[in-house]
Amino acid sequence: MRKGPVFLGKAHIYWCEECNVPLISEKCDIHGKGFRLNLTPPADVRFAFKKDLDFIKREFNRHYGVDIGEIINGKIVLLNKTPGEDDVYEIILDGYIFGWLRFDPIKLKWNPGLKVEGAIALWKHFGKEMKKWVIVDKGAKEPIKNGANVLPVGIIEAEASIKVGDDVVVVSEDGDVIATGIAKKGWEKLIDKNERGTGVKTRHQKVVIYREGRRAKMEDVIKANKSALEEKVNEARKFMRKTFENINRPVGVAFSGGKDSLAVLGLMLEEFGENFFVFFNNTGIEFPETLEYIDMVKENLKEKNIKFIIADAKDAFWRALSIFSPPGRDYRWCCKVTKLGPITLTIKRYYPDGVLMFVGQRKYESIQRYKQPRVWKNPWVPNEIGASPIFHWNALEVWLYIFSRELKYNPLYENRVDRIGCFMCPSSSLAEFQTLKEEKPEIWKNWENELRKWGKRFGMPEAWIEYGFWRWRELTKGQKAVARELGIKIPEKRIWEPIRYTIKKENEEFVLKINTKIVLNRMKEVAPILGPVFEGENFLKASNIIFTENEVRASDENEIMQAYYLIKRAYECVGCGVCVGRCPENALRINSNTRKIEVDWEKCIHCRECVEVCPLLKIKNPQEGSQL
Repeated sequence: MRKGPVFLGKAHIYWCEECNVPLISEKCDIHGKGFRLNLTPPADVRFAFKKDLDFIKREFNRHYGVDIGEIINGKIVLLNKTPGEDDVYEIILDGYIFGWLRFDPIKLKWNPGLKVEGAIALWKHFGKEMKKWVIVDKGAKEPIKNGANVLPVGIIEAEASIKVGDDVVVVSEDGDVIATGIAKKGWEKLIDKNERGTGVKTRHQKVVIYREGRRAKMEDVIKANKSALEEKVNEARKFMRKTFENINRPVGVAFSGGKDSLAVLGLMLEEFGENFFVFFNNTGIEFPETLEYIDMVKENLKEKNIKFIIADAKDAFWRALSIFSPPGRDYRWCCKVTKLGPITLTIKRYYPDGVLMFVGQRKYESIQRYKQPRVWKNPWVPNEIGASPIFHWNALEVWLYIFSRELKYNPLYENRVDRIGCFMCPSSSLAEFQTLKEEKPEIWKNWENELRKWGKRFGMPEAWIEYGFWRWRELTKGQKAVARELGIKIPEKRIWEPIRYTIKKENEEFVLKINTKIVLNRMKEVAPILGPVFEGENFLKASNIIFTENEVRASDENEIMQAYYLIKRAYECVGCGVCVGRCPENALRINSNTRKIEVDWEKCIHCRECVEVCPLLKIKNPQEGSQL
């Protein structure tokens, strides 16, 4: 669970009351100064698409029993993803926060709620036709407005569907909406004058500014923000040009198929024309729509004579899954296998002397991104310098740029998919997986079947999948609390280790044994990593380490551990290529048949630098080495 607000930039936007559109600066190009609207940090707001609006109307109808389409249709509606136990979206329209949708990770459903302004809008349009309201006497009006809770003794009337925990609207008997809150009692007890204790726990809202604005279109938003947007664009283009001039390398754009990389691609086309390349990494676990979209972009760029390079992980994720087990937020092997390896190898192939890569990273995305400089050297992708021209942009500005240039964006955004990337990313929220189940049931079913296999291996209950516990290798404090609340038993840590070992000291030697036969022919293909190799009858010697079919011997404890690491790499290698790209002597290659690493005996200098980057060692066995 994320606690407290996360300030990654300004936590407000501006709004033009006359145009009834959001502003990215203080001024509207048509009507002058707008007013400031404070939002919950990080305030990385985006426009709501049609399916988003249909979803909002569906959930509010389910709870309040009315169609809020007559309030929001034809309006510019924004969504602000805020911190919570899972996903929470603030809904913004008419220059105020209307309400929110909060995903309940226990009940696995969305719960809508209203700010006072949103409650005023509903009550004004529907009155008692809506559900979830209580009416209180005039004497309770001012105390409640000042933060007091609602007591049953002060309630005149209440809507009959109210249950404990429901979000409700509090109205005074003269018709004023005065608060919103959470029902602490069901309908029968709320209207019982003899009932004691809090009936509705209210939310204290100091300032209430309700307004009904006119209908507006995206064209209106673009017109109102034209000068501020062009100022942003000019700064980004100058940054790109200056960075390119300071770093004498071939220049490209990392294109993922998401909105941020699309904005950078648009800026590159404006600033560089044809003199750059586009780089896409196919992780092998992309949405089908993303791959179709990439093909369309690639075809369009052909006309502009722009080189399109694809790094392809192929089936690396699925091959690695049997070695690593499902990835987790604390076990992110998937990024190293499906991204770093293919990217490193492809850059090394096309641009051995290095590249300058413009990427769509933004500080609003995470604390890690916020702390990162605008230009950086990637320690895991040699010869690549990364730079982000839209580092200071928020999502509203990114989308405004895309719409202003009429750029074709990934259709997944119109299907309530907020995260464009690997469909089963463990960093996804439960709400995002709920959306995946609804919008892409076949994709989810395939991944669920894989998880079910692993659940049986680990002895996990069905809830391990249903409530997303698989997203951690070792459960966090928050996840343990969720398990307790659900009344289910989930092992705190899952361990998957095909190659198990023991080390014993015999006289002056350390002896390593593993749970399977040591195949010397395979070890010969990688042994130079440890040192000069001598091949004897039924044994292999690398430096001072001796391998036989049954055991490994060495006089040094650190060296015996290095031998274990080498066995793991030899047997469990998934061919990700991270080590190949890192080798300073080009002594490593991936065998095209086995998809495992091999060493060129002539080139290898035994520096062991490849050991330091192997995901098998640094991700799979973090207790035996710091994580990447």
